[in-house]
Amino acid sequence: MSTKLNEQRWLIYRAEVGVLARTSDILTNQYNEIKQSISKMESERGIAGFTDTQDQLEMISAQKGDTDEQKGKVLEDMSDMSDKLNQMIVEKKASLAPIIKELRPLRAKCHELEQLHTQKKTEYDSLAASIGSNLHNLEQEVRELRDNAQAEESKIHFLQHSKQILETQHQKVEDELAVYKNPDPAIRKSSLREQYNRKIAEQDNLGKTLRAKQKTVREQHAPNVAQMAMWRDLQTLLACKQNILEIRSKEKENMGENILIL
Repeated sequence: MSTKLNEQRWLIYRAEVGVLARTSDILTNQYNEIKQSISKMESERGIAGFTDTQDQLEMISAQKGDTDEQKGKVLEDMSDMSDKLNQMIVEKKASLAPIIKELRPLRAKCHELEQLHTQKKTEYDSLAASIGSNLHNLEQEVRELRDNAQAEESKIHFLQHSKQILETQHQKVEDELAVYKNPDPAIRKSSLREQYNRKIAEQDNLGKTLRAKQKTVREQHAPNVAQMAMWRDLQTLLACKQNILEIRSKEKENMGENILIL
């Protein structure tokens, strides 16, 4: 409804503006014609510019009156606007009063909930910190227990392997006793006892042989050392003779004589 009313007012205003503009143009033309006639008469009588000065004074007076009128109108508009705003404020207060009345207990409830939230948050933070500390301790304990379990598992595997080795060795001992107690001499010879005895006897015989060789070497060491010394002396003597022969051969070539070395 208000929009349609404003549109109608705007159309009336535009029509009035058009009429006023046309009227203003007509009056301006008439005023210019009269002003030219008056200026001509003033010039003829020697008072040129009197009408312009009077017009300016009247214009200034009119502008002052317009300004005062506009000020009064503005003040009236401001007063009307103030009254309207006050009326709107009163109406809004009246319409918001039930809502404000409903909000008051809600604000109190909100304040209580905020206090409760703060209290619960403090309790939660404290509990979370306590749980975090306990969780860290539990994790540390779990790691230690896991390490201990792994160590125990390693021990179990080691003991199981050791047990298997001992069982294998025990079985070998049982088998060796069974072979050793067998009345058949051929079977008894295959026992580890007999094999080790044969190896021990072989090593004893080998030791005796080596000791005999060692004795022989010790007994022949001194003559062999003397023989080696004589052999080195003989090698030295032969080398000297070879050098003499080479020198004589060179002299023979130089002097042309035959030299016989005995």
